[in-house]
Amino acid sequence: MSDDVLALCFGVHNHQPVGNFDHVIAEATERAYAPLLDRLVARPEVRLTAHFTGNLLEWLRERAKPTFDRLATVVARGQVELLTGGFYEPILAVLPDADKRGQIARLTEFIRTHFGVRPRGMWLAERVWEPHLPGPLSAVGVEYVLVDDRHFALAGLDPEAIGGYYLTEDQGRRLRVFPISQRLRYLIPFADVEASLDYLAARRGAVPVLTVVDDGEKFGVWPGTYAHVYEHGWLDRFFDRLLATSWLSLTTFSDVVDRVPATDRVYLPTASYREMGEWALMAPAGRELLNAKRDLAPLADGERLQGLLRGGFWRAFLMKYPEVADTYWKMLRLSQALDAAEADRPGEPRLAAARLDLWRGQANDAYWHGVFGGCYLPHLRRAIKQALLEAERGVDAVLQPALPVWTSGDLNGDGREEIEVRTPDLTVMVCPEAGGSLTELAATKRGLDLADVLARRPEAYHDDVRRRLTEDEDARAHTIHDAPGHKESGLEAFLQYDDLRRASLLDGLWDDDDQALDPVAPWSQARFVLGRLPMAATVNRVRGAVTIDLVHGAESPLRVEKRLTIEGGSVEARYRLIPRGGVAPGRWGVQWNLAVTAGEGPGRYLDTPGRPVPRSIGRETQLTRLALIDEWIGIEAELTWSPGAEIAWGPVETVSVSEAGFERIYQGTAFLLVWRLGDVSSDGWEFTTQLTTRAR
Repeated sequence: MSDDVLALCFGVHNHQPVGNFDHVIAEATERAYAPLLDRLVARPEVRLTAHFTGNLLEWLRERAKPTFDRLATVVARGQVELLTGGFYEPILAVLPDADKRGQIARLTEFIRTHFGVRPRGMWLAERVWEPHLPGPLSAVGVEYVLVDDRHFALAGLDPEAIGGYYLTEDQGRRLRVFPISQRLRYLIPFADVEASLDYLAARRGAVPVLTVVDDGEKFGVWPGTYAHVYEHGWLDRFFDRLLATSWLSLTTFSDVVDRVPATDRVYLPTASYREMGEWALMAPAGRELLNAKRDLAPLADGERLQGLLRGGFWRAFLMKYPEVADTYWKMLRLSQALDAAEADRPGEPRLAAARLDLWRGQANDAYWHGVFGGCYLPHLRRAIKQALLEAERGVDAVLQPALPVWTSGDLNGDGREEIEVRTPDLTVMVCPEAGGSLTELAATKRGLDLADVLARRPEAYHDDVRRRLTEDEDARAHTIHDAPGHKESGLEAFLQYDDLRRASLLDGLWDDDDQALDPVAPWSQARFVLGRLPMAATVNRVRGAVTIDLVHGAESPLRVEKRLTIEGGSVEARYRLIPRGGVAPGRWGVQWNLAVTAGEGPGRYLDTPGRPVPRSIGRETQLTRLALIDEWIGIEAELTWSPGAEIAWGPVETVSVSEAGFERIYQGTAFLLVWRLGDVSSDGWEFTTQLTTRAR
């Protein structure tokens, strides 16, 4: 390439999460993917690079064939270079190496089969880079990857002075790395076209190649962008200016690799894009970082100084959200189980199908949260859990274990003991060191974890929720870096936080008075909260059931004996409370936190008078049973208890942020059973509660 010509590697990354709603993917296709491809078909002189995740390509092939065929057209004529990647868009750095290689190989083969080309480069999901990646990536033929120039800044390089591509390695396994320009990412497509050309002109002569690749959804799906990009003509003007600029050449990464030598070598630290580092921080540190950025902004050199600040990195989400960590560790255990099973039975088709289920369960979106990542979105978490449960069933179908079985140990990496019990119908996770609470209640045949209720936690951006609730929205095109709007008023009332994880069989003792307990958040009024305390556990298998005897008595007003019996589709908890030191009788409460596929809508209701929706608020004193029904997925979760008790319920709702603004999300329903101990017995109290799942 001539020294007078600046090569521009321009591209889009198109992705939809595993488990996303069909109508959402259809809208993204109609408003972003199809219109962009239409422009490319009509303008063969435009060259760019594209990455489509595997599950999106499958969806387009089955549900939007004309769009799939248009992609094939522009690829066939050499106009668009396709990138490979993990098929289901996992965070590759945290996967076992065999799964890294397998996911990449699957997408590479899909592209070769359907488009007749073999991709040479790879899109790295969320640009999450760790220094060990060159080995496993180069092992499956990946020649280059794309990361942000922020990665290079963290290695000590000036983002405004770098370009082309760089060589890195791990243990001698080499890989090319292209830096994506953050400045261009912020300009395109939000700023005027001339602003992008001015920036490119300023960089001309200093570097041979610049790279900008970003989410394809910002070309039509993000708020205001469809009108801006297509109806108001931004994209056509952009292409016109690029093609009319004699000193600019639209090119592909493979062309650059073949014709331009590497700029230099580089060793990049663990990193992602700048915003990801901010999102990964725990709320107090996140607030401090945001405050520091605000303090620096007015300074003459504020932008440069802000660039020196650094947040966390992706794995911190496994600390920030224990529910995510549980899913991650379940995924790791299943991967190891599949490795062992495949070693004994190579070529077994049922294990191959289970491996695909596992890979679907590795899709990144439900494992983190920012403006994009979706761990606050129940339907995305549910899709991941369903895939992992299907993988578990697939392994069982081959190995034929004598269910029920149980496993104990540190099963989620927190340094404490957990006990997993599996029957033909349920997978149950028991946490003896958190009061014998349950963090998984998975109805395996329905692929639904009834215990999947995300806790309400502070987020650094909640301060912005409070500040911006009264501000008006406009219809202009938004970047994710603009202050978000809000989807409804009054969100500040929902900024409530949990001091215990949302589990089931959380227990406590309250005074015996007439004050009604809040079923969602009763713990601040309790005299004694078992969910914060460890219990000694003894596990036995008795015929077709697993029993877990849990005891707590040290330095407490009560000795609590709690026997769990897990059999078939049911979990029974039988309590025996023994007072110490003349403790006054009070009220004993047991909280279940349960979720079905939606908080309201057709076929989701409580089987009580009036059939209230799961998102409702209620209280009953004359019941001995209550069922949570989801006809859409075909499941009934029945709660029973003895002797009679008051039951109250209410919704668990979080406030989170997405590219569309702040929003309230139903996570599940809290059910609180309350017994007045004086009505049960005068000394030593016994009662039971049971959850039974059935197909409907």
